[in-house]
Amino acid sequence: MTDPRLRRLSHWRLKLLSIVVASLSPITLAYGIGQRDALWQVVEGLCVPMNATFGISLPCLKVDSTRRFVVIRAPGDETHIIVVPTQRIAGIESPALFSPDTPNLWAIAWNERSWVSGAAGRSLEWSDIGMAINSSVSRTQDQLHIHVDCVDPRLKHMLANHAKNISGRWSEFDLPPWAGRYRVKRIGHAELDRGIFQMVADEIAGAREHMGLQTIGVIGAQGPKGEKDFVVFVNSHGGHAEELLDRQCPA
Repeated sequence: MTDPRLRRLSHWRLKLLSIVVASLSPITLAYGIGQRDALWQVVEGLCVPMNATFGISLPCLKVDSTRRFVVIRAPGDETHIIVVPTQRIAGIESPALFSPDTPNLWAIAWNERSWVSGAAGRSLEWSDIGMAINSSVSRTQDQLHIHVDCVDPRLKHMLANHAKNISGRWSEFDLPPWAGRYRVKRIGHAELDRGIFQMVADEIAGAREHMGLQTIGVIGAQGPKGEKDFVVFVNSHGGHAEELLDRQCPA
């Protein structure tokens, strides 16, 4: 039998470790360290082993060892989450994104949007939430990650006004002065499940050869008959689609 004193010691060690780790924001650490692999160090060095050893996800919100991803809360943004694979993948330029063994991070990230809704303090509709990945030249961390947050209200307003002009064919969409110029296309839920990276590589001229310059946003949208669709935004010039999301979501 296990000595009760050892059980108590183990309990307090775990409690102390949880308090210490919970006080550390992983992305704050990443930016504070100033290293481009700091996000990966948080995933591999903290979240995954904490989950494997103690059964808790700290400092991440969630660790899914079966589907191989973690969810992290961005610092200073109550609703902003980041979904990161536990596989080492540098970013949008990685050939691993086209491997059938790589999880569909877009579909996973959308299914984790309840973390956004739960922190917003108000009810969020399908069209209130969006996802984004930045290009290789605009990101600060060299580990693939999808941003999930509320949609910028200016974008939501423009989508409502131009809904009839956005179809299943790529077209141009200008968002000055607060954002750049994007190619846009409306897709159904099944296309999200098939994979956004593959779609962009197949359908945007030159994208496959220059994936590192692509930035992609996927925004929830209501279809013409009330169906739940998405609008995909692609900029091929090294942009940051994170600009399509709203950092003031809880307001």
